[in-house]
Amino acid sequence: MVIIIIIYGVVVINPICHGTSDIKKKMKFTLEKEEIIVSSDSTTTTKADSVIQCTTLCTSEQECETASYDHTTGQCRLDSNSNPQTKTIKTGILVFKNHEPTDCSKMPNGSINGVYKIFVNNVNRYLDVYCDMTAGGWTVIQRRQDGSVDFYRDWLDYKKGFGNVSGEYWLGNDNIFNILNGKSYSLRFDLERSSGQRSYAQYEIFKIADESEDYNLTLAGYSGTAGDANWNRFAQLSGQLFSTKDRDNDNWDGGKCATTSKAGWWYAKEVLSRYDCTYVNPNGMYVDGNLEEIVYWHPWTNSFEILKSVTMKIKYF
Repeated sequence: MVIIIIIYGVVVINPICHGTSDIKKKMKFTLEKEEIIVSSDSTTTTKADSVIQCTTLCTSEQECETASYDHTTGQCRLDSNSNPQTKTIKTGILVFKNHEPTDCSKMPNGSINGVYKIFVNNVNRYLDVYCDMTAGGWTVIQRRQDGSVDFYRDWLDYKKGFGNVSGEYWLGNDNIFNILNGKSYSLRFDLERSSGQRSYAQYEIFKIADESEDYNLTLAGYSGTAGDANWNRFAQLSGQLFSTKDRDNDNWDGGKCATTSKAGWWYAKEVLSRYDCTYVNPNGMYVDGNLEEIVYWHPWTNSFEILKSVTMKIKYF
């Protein structure tokens, strides 16, 4: 008879920064008796004194998804395949990693909208995010709704994130990069005018580079009702570098787009005037001022009109 049990492992992550205490993470496993992994190209074979030690070896290897242990030989097999070929053996035990949610699409069925903790594998730490659980679970990376949080921030703030995940916030460019981590994600903008009219723009492909490449943006595959932010080849979003008031990555000789638009954003590289910086400014200001400073989505409203709310959210597919 096959028995399924649950155990808990503890992974100790040694931080690079001195003076920081070790971070401990509970990791759940499922054990299946009388099965071992059949060795393949994705398998590493070693020795262990017990199934616990074999399991610990698996947790220490980021690529390890499954392990097996033979009580008679002490053979421990680690496999990067989450569903490897196995065979029955009386003295064997098979170990599966039960992954914690790495974004809102991985939340259990029936979950409601709200703040959840996700585990970011790329940096081995937990992160609080707001989950929009409609249509399969979206991870909110930005939200504007009342102007209560100042988005005219410097590079470090946009790098780390700011605000309150229960209200207005920017999740942080490093956090966004680490969640994406080379995987396939789509991006959706939910927009609302002061009249209550709503619209959206969704992109099938959303990627950003890391800080060393100034979070270079890739955005493609538009659908929706708000109009494409890439519609103008001179000020399209895709291919742009992130800019803030203290780190200018546009090529405008007449000024800085981040300063003119009062926000951090992927502003255009080829700028002739302040109106060429971008046709969408979700991180702009909620105050009357110069037209280019406000929160707007020009392809939808066909004007510089302050929007009531903007939400940016991502989903794995």
